[in-house]
Amino acid sequence: MMRISLKTRIVCLQLCLTLASTLQAADKFVSFIREEGTLELVTSQQRSFSILCADEEHKGVLTAVHNLQEDFYKVADIRPALVADAKQKGSADGQNVRILIGSFDESPFIKQLVKSKKLDARELKGKNEKFIITTVKDPVEGIPGEVLLIAGSDKRGTIYGVYELSRQIGVSPWYWWADVPAERHEELYIKKGVYTDGEPAVKYRGIFINDEWPCMGGWTTERYGGFNSKMYVHVYELLLRLKANFLWPAMWSAAFYADDPMNSPLADEMGIIIGTSHHEPMARNHQEYARNRKVYGAWNYQTNKDGIDRFFREGIERMRGKEEVVTIAMRGDGDAPMGPDTDTKLLENIVKEQRRIIAEVTGKSASKTPQLWALYSEVLEYYDQGMQIPDDVMILLCDDNWGDVRRLPEPGVKRHPGGYGMYYHVDLHGAPRAYQWLNMTQIQHMWEQLYLTYAYGVDKMWILNVGDLKPNEFPTDFFLKMAWNPDAFNAGNLMDYTREFCRQQFGNEYADEAARILNLYCKYCARVTAEMLDHKTYNLQSGEFKAVADEFLALEAHAVRQFALLPENRRDAYKELILFPVQAMANLYEMYCATAMNRQLAAENDVRANVWADRVEY
Repeated sequence: MMRISLKTRIVCLQLCLTLASTLQAADKFVSFIREEGTLELVTSQQRSFSILCADEEHKGVLTAVHNLQEDFYKVADIRPALVADAKQKGSADGQNVRILIGSFDESPFIKQLVKSKKLDARELKGKNEKFIITTVKDPVEGIPGEVLLIAGSDKRGTIYGVYELSRQIGVSPWYWWADVPAERHEELYIKKGVYTDGEPAVKYRGIFINDEWPCMGGWTTERYGGFNSKMYVHVYELLLRLKANFLWPAMWSAAFYADDPMNSPLADEMGIIIGTSHHEPMARNHQEYARNRKVYGAWNYQTNKDGIDRFFREGIERMRGKEEVVTIAMRGDGDAPMGPDTDTKLLENIVKEQRRIIAEVTGKSASKTPQLWALYSEVLEYYDQGMQIPDDVMILLCDDNWGDVRRLPEPGVKRHPGGYGMYYHVDLHGAPRAYQWLNMTQIQHMWEQLYLTYAYGVDKMWILNVGDLKPNEFPTDFFLKMAWNPDAFNAGNLMDYTREFCRQQFGNEYADEAARILNLYCKYCARVTAEMLDHKTYNLQSGEFKAVADEFLALEAHAVRQFALLPENRRDAYKELILFPVQAMANLYEMYCATAMNRQLAAENDVRANVWADRVEY
């Protein structure tokens, strides 16, 4: 492992600029006007059709298909029927099937297509989370004519293909979380050809809901009664629509597994892999221990090995049979360092015992259960002191809590066989000051650090601390798109991404101006976070403070003007993603600039200080 010098970072960035390919917009296979050779889904004459998907399919795929039915209703005011049998008769019989959906490992229809050589098995067999979208003529017995085929290599591959169709007909992945209305279209056509996004570059791609009180915690408690499956179903769906597959759930006051027994099974069913955060080992939430200290004893492995081993064993027994990644090793009580007498030998023994428990409970080698060790905060020091980690365990590297990568694998040195991941922040509750209120992340900086990360071979896991999620839609969207294909982005096309994000939420007519405002907002915020800004941040005498405050006030004027021009149904999303953050920061800058004026004039015994005091209050 090595520290990254400024010179090395510059050299690596130059390499990134050379290697990164040009961002290409996703191939559009959906058209809203009739073109020669297209497949008709919805027309003025054809107002109904059916989707064929076998009952044997993964439950998570069937959930996505049901969501697709609703998405068609939002877009075109029709709700396709779901057919499980190609020969099923009635109003939704085989004559009316226009879409066939199936997974390579489960669907009998996909097996028939492979057998009849209408689908090349090599495109899907052994692939990870890949989908193929194309058109096929007379796909299976009982289905005449041409249909749209969505075939996945596995459960998530198929789900991603389903949600790609949803996105292209006009449903934003953020439709629920950011109140983005669906685009309305009277006609929907499918272009001929083969579409695929290939396989993801990073194996595990996800988010960490953290620092979730008071905002997210208060909201979900009032609306759903807590951090339960009624709320998490929306998190899981969002992640899948963004082609993510991994989640560290909220943990400040919540116990994901214990608070709602359906949280974990629902995630597994839908296709989301669950883990526990960097300080919560063995599939146990810290709150499960905090609520039961008398049961398990002190959080001290030296004095209470039996109690803690029991706690660990119960976690592995509960997750058995599910697709999860186990965090191993140990930190102090809560998100804190271990005691001063902790050494690498003790931690190595803890890991050894944890892996023994994993092997005993699962009945197979511990290496068969995915595990990670997070080098967060002081834990990196144990690694530097030579702590040994089993070859199959992933090493999760971390940024410095502010978006700058702390450590990367040393080039030319043998890679750790278990691979490397990256834990990255767009939210922090901690020293020297938190940044939690609004999005403070400039994606240009995020791209530079993440491509550096990828260039050094960190591709096993990327996980993003999103705080309470809601203020960080934009960087979350970018992070997960980049995790799928880092080579799709370079320094020259990040505004193309920003514009596409805005087009998806606000429509093509408003995308350019919205992207300009959003990009400038992030640029201005990257200078100093809201929480670290005060009346001393900028120089008042030189005019610097007024200049930066005026920039935000001008940006606010532009955002308010665009808000007034938007259709009524687009305004909620715009207010959440752009208008409120811009207004909030403009107000904050104006307040602190007025505070600086008040302090200066008061120091000079100038009565005009009272005028500026009034401005601070109002």
